[in-house]
Amino acid sequence: MDVGEVVLIGGGALVTSALTAVLGFGGGIVLLALLLLVVDPIVAIPLHAAIQIASNGSRTVIRRRDVDWGIVTRSSLLLLPAGALTVPLARAAPEAALQVAIAVTVLVATWVPERTALEVPAPSGPAWIGVGAVAGALNPLVGATGPLFAPLYKAASATRQRFVGTFAGTQVAGHPAKLVLFGAAGLAPTGHLPAVAAGIVGVVVGTELGSRVLDRMSEQRFRSLYLAAITAVAVYLVVDGVAGAG
Repeated sequence: MDVGEVVLIGGGALVTSALTAVLGFGGGIVLLALLLLVVDPIVAIPLHAAIQIASNGSRTVIRRRDVDWGIVTRSSLLLLPAGALTVPLARAAPEAALQVAIAVTVLVATWVPERTALEVPAPSGPAWIGVGAVAGALNPLVGATGPLFAPLYKAASATRQRFVGTFAGTQVAGHPAKLVLFGAAGLAPTGHLPAVAAGIVGVVVGTELGSRVLDRMSEQRFRSLYLAAITAVAVYLVVDGVAGAG
């Protein structure tokens, strides 16, 4: 990996972490797409996880008073064992088809409640354990599942700050789980330490900048940007998945 690619990753990490600090999700999957431009998918996922630990960790620290730690704890319980079940499929799974399915689910979960009287229900206390298990199983296969679960966390959050903080807290557990699983499979990103370092610096700076924007934003503006961003990410996943399948 040359210097230009390392700089590209650092700059991309800054911009995408600022986006996530404002909206609570979205930046991670954009960063993963950027990484796929310079490394193979089987390398991109653990490299992405290493950078995102810093991104979500810094966001959790900044929003620590807004985090629902009960949700974070429950949704983290089965991340590792569920992920261990699907790591063997990471190299052979039909990733494009899974990606399209996730994107369609995201669009339905976001826009059906928006256009009808239906609402995405907030999971009950024990149900968060199941949410975490599904996330853990999908993480090794897809790499960035935030848009799929964002509507559930948003439904459980009274304010935008609580949503951003709690969602970040759950991701702090999810990304180390991926690193452990890929490391055990001999796929730790140790050969790309300069890119990891550049990405960490970028996400810490981006998180600080984005958090300042969030605190000044109105609830209506946040809602409009949230809907636009989650739709754009889902559409991107569909297009990319269809192109990959072709």
